[in-house]
Amino acid sequence: MKSEALVITGAPGSGKSTVLGMVGTLLEIDGIAFAAVECDELARGWPYPPLPEVLARLAAVTALQRQAGRSLTLVVATTETDGELEQVIEAIGAERTLVVCLRAPADVVAGRVGAREPDAWPGKQHLVAHACVLALQIPDLGRIDAVIDSSAQLPATVAGEVHGLLRGWTRR
Repeated sequence: MKSEALVITGAPGSGKSTVLGMVGTLLEIDGIAFAAVECDELARGWPYPPLPEVLARLAAVTALQRQAGRSLTLVVATTETDGELEQVIEAIGAERTLVVCLRAPADVVAGRVGAREPDAWPGKQHLVAHACVLALQIPDLGRIDAVIDSSAQLPATVAGEVHGLLRGWTRR
């Protein structure tokens, strides 16, 4: 069975999780088996685990999903550097990987993260500031196959665009 993966990356607040869910629904409508993994969920807890630990979890989960017959894996990951993106791709272990970046301006991601995270969370202000930096940095990573602006479109439109890219890519 040929294994393929879609990695959706972008700054916090760019819409990755929302789009992942919607792409999953579109694949389900198409009758295409898939697994969906959010790297943030594999790292949830305190203290935040180091990247190698998260990647080991990602490798284990994706391997188990392939064993269950899901040859297409959708992964959401906030990859800050080319090296991190390559490590995520390697951990997934698919034969082919399509990487899509969701891009939104710094003020948009800051507003989304600010609205989403509770004021009582001690890491909120750091995440808002860091999201602004990543909004500029992540779209320039070298291994990205497509960049989609998620700031001026409805999430369903962005998901449709990602779904279209994925369908065209898997037919190759």
